[in-house]
Amino acid sequence: MHQMHVSEDALKIKLRKEDPEYAELELAHRRLDDQLMRYELHVYLSPEDEQMRRELQKKKLALKDQLAAMLEREAAHVN
Repeated sequence: MHQMHVSEDALKIKLRKEDPEYAELELAHRRLDDQLMRYELHVYLSPEDEQMRRELQKKKLALKDQLAAMLEREAAHVN
């Protein structure tokens, strides 16, 4: 007998529908990604812009970690 594993994409869809916090964090992550893309378009960044870009990157990574932890918890419950 083998155990069926739920795909990561299926877990993400489930969490988006059932967990408002997950959906909110995912949206915030996407927004930070959009903001960072604006900085990537510039060849030169002022020191202030570079600092802001670094702060956005840190926030984005923190959100990514939170999302991954939520996904792992959900996978543990499902699998």
